[in-house]
Amino acid sequence: MDEKKTNIQNSMPSFEFIDAPLWQEFLEGLTSSFGHCLAVYDREGSLLTTPTKTNTVCKAAKETTQGAKLCREHCLKAISKALHREEPYIFECHTHQYSFAVPITLEKDVKLVILGGHVFLSTEDTKRFLDNAEDYRIDKSTIYSFTKGLKSLSPEEFNTVPQSIMSLAVPFFKGVYHKGLFEKKYYKMKSVFNVTSSFLQPVSHKDAYELALKTLGVLFDVDIASIAVRDKESSFRTCAVFGRRWDELHSLVLPGYTEIVNKVIISGRPDVCLDRTVLRKLAVPEGVHSIHLFPLQREGEIFSLLLIFNTTLGEDDIKLISALCRQIAVFMENISLKEDKARKLAVQSALYTASRAFTSLLEPEALYDIVLNKSIDLVGAEQGSLMILDEKDMALAVKAIKGIDKAILEDLRVRIGEGISGGVAESGNPMIVNDIEESSVLRKNRSRYKTKSFVSIPLKINSKTIGVLNISDKITGDIFSVEDRDLLLSFASYASIALDRGAYYKMSEELRSISITDHLTGLLNRRYLQDRLFEETARAKRHKESLTIFMIDIDNFKSFNDRYGHPAGDQILKTVGNAIQEEVRTIDVVARYGGEEFTVILPATSKAASKILAERIRKGIEDTPYWGPKIPAGEKVTISLGIANYPDDADSVETLIGQADTALYVAKVEGKNRISFL
Repeated sequence: MDEKKTNIQNSMPSFEFIDAPLWQEFLEGLTSSFGHCLAVYDREGSLLTTPTKTNTVCKAAKETTQGAKLCREHCLKAISKALHREEPYIFECHTHQYSFAVPITLEKDVKLVILGGHVFLSTEDTKRFLDNAEDYRIDKSTIYSFTKGLKSLSPEEFNTVPQSIMSLAVPFFKGVYHKGLFEKKYYKMKSVFNVTSSFLQPVSHKDAYELALKTLGVLFDVDIASIAVRDKESSFRTCAVFGRRWDELHSLVLPGYTEIVNKVIISGRPDVCLDRTVLRKLAVPEGVHSIHLFPLQREGEIFSLLLIFNTTLGEDDIKLISALCRQIAVFMENISLKEDKARKLAVQSALYTASRAFTSLLEPEALYDIVLNKSIDLVGAEQGSLMILDEKDMALAVKAIKGIDKAILEDLRVRIGEGISGGVAESGNPMIVNDIEESSVLRKNRSRYKTKSFVSIPLKINSKTIGVLNISDKITGDIFSVEDRDLLLSFASYASIALDRGAYYKMSEELRSISITDHLTGLLNRRYLQDRLFEETARAKRHKESLTIFMIDIDNFKSFNDRYGHPAGDQILKTVGNAIQEEVRTIDVVARYGGEEFTVILPATSKAASKILAERIRKGIEDTPYWGPKIPAGEKVTISLGIANYPDDADSVETLIGQADTALYVAKVEGKNRISFL
C-alpha cells in the first residue's frame, strides 16, 4: 500500500469532520503499547494517516513493481474481508509476514480500516522470505542485515492483538468522528441563525436573497443556486444567482404548470428533480443534472422558489435549508411592509430633492440627466430615455439615455405622430404597455430589453408638449402599473417646468456668448478683453502679483490679403488664433484685439516667465507648414510680439496696453518675426 502521507479532507470527503493530528497521535500510542506498525485506510484502500513505523521488509518489497502490486492486492483483499465480516481479519502476505485488518464503522456509509502487524510468526516464515529475497532484487548485504534485525512473534500472542486494538480504536474513532460531525452541524445551524439575524437589519429583497445564497454556497458546498420570484402568471423568474454560469441562469423562467414546480406549489414542501427529460422541459442550461426546489411561503402562498443545482444534499441539510427558507419568508414579508412605507417616503423625497435640484441647475444637459435618472429610480426601472421636441423640424431628439450608449442614438429624430414616442407627443397622453408584442403597438420586443413592458410620459407646459419620457425594464421583472404612471406624471410636471426654464437659460447663454465672441476666430472679442483686463489688474494689485500681457500682430498681413484674397486672410487669422490658444493655460485669456492683432492676458505671471511662452508661440507660427488651400506651400507666416508687465512697466490698464503696443512697435521696427519688451 502507498505509505505517502495523505490529507484526510482531500482524500475522502466523508472524513471532513476528523481531527487528523489526533488520529495520528492515537495510533502512535497504540504502536507504543503493542509494538506494531499501524496505519488507517478508507474502504477503497487510500491511505488516511502516516504509518507509525517503517517496516524494512515491506519497504524493500515495494521498491519493485511486482512487490508493490502484490502488496496492494493483499491489503485490498484484507480490507474488503474485514469490512464484510465486521471483525478483525488476519492474513499472510506475499512476504510471508502476518498482518491484520481491523474494521471500524463510524456510521452506515462511513467506514475505515486499521492495517497493522507485518511480523513473522516463526523462523520458517523468516527463512521462506529470505530464500525468496533475491526475487525482490535485495542484495546479500541487505539480506544479512535483515537476518540480524528480524524478530518472530508467537501466533498465540499475535492473534490477541487485533481484537485488543479494535476494542480501543472503535470507541475512539467513533467519538472523534461524531464530535466533529456534531460541531459541523452546530456550526451550520449557528451560521444559519446568524444569517437570519442579519435580516433584522434594514435590507432589501435583493440583499436578503444574495445573503441567503452566499450562505448556502459556504455552508453546504452549493455549486449553483438561484432564487426565482413568482409573477402574476404563476411562473417563477430568476432574480438572484450564486455560483458559476450566472449569465445562463439569470434569465431562467420556470412555468408554474410544469409537473415538478406544480408539485412543490401544491405540497408546499421541498422536492428534487433528477429526471433529464423534465430538466429539458424546464429549459435549464446544458450540464444541469439535478435541481432541489425549496418553497418560500407567505400566508400559505408560495411567492418564491430557492433552486439548488448539481448539489447532493443529505436529509439533515434539506431540513436545515427548509428552516432557512421559512426564516427568509418571514423577513421578506417584513421587508415588503418596510419597502411599501419607504417607497411612499421616497416619492415625496424624490420630488422634494428634484425640485431643489431644478431650482439650482440651469444647464440643460445636467437637467436632462437628473430628470431621467430620478424618473428611473422612482419606479425601480433599469432603462430609459428622455426626448426633447425640436420646434424647428417638429421632431423629438434623444437628450439623455440609460441602458445604451447615447452616441448610438444622438442623431435619431422621431417626428410628431411617428412611433410610440411620437404618438405620445402628438396626443399629450401617457401610455402604459404590458406586452409590446400583444398590444396595439404590435412591435417585436428588441433584444436589449429584458421585459416587454414600458411606460411613456409626455412632458408638458400647460397644453404644450415639450418632450417625452420613456421608461422600461422594471428591476423586479414586473409590468408597469397605474401607480407607476401616476407617479411619473406627478414628477413630470415639475420636470417640464425645469426643462423649459433651462431652455430659456441656454438661449440667453448663447446670446451672451455671441456678444463677447469674435465671430471669425471664435476667440473673445475686444469688449470682453477690456472688462477682463480691468478685473485681472485689480486682482493683481489686491494680491500683490504680477500680470503680463502680449500684443501680437501678424507680419505683412495686408500683403497676404492683396495677393491671395480675403478668404485666405481669414484662414490665417483663424489658424494664428488657434495656435495661440493651444499654447496658453486655461486661466489665460486670448482675444482678438482688432484687424490682425491679438492680445493675451497672463495672470500671476512675471515678465521673465512670459518670455518663454512668447518665444514658443512665435516659433510655432513660424514653423506652421500649411496655411490653407489658397496659400502656396512654403509660404511663411510670422508674427511680432510685444510684452508689458504690471506693475514693472505700468500702474494702470491704459498704460499697460500702451506699453505692450510700444514694445510691439519696436519688434516691427527691428525687423519683425521677433519678441520685444521694454
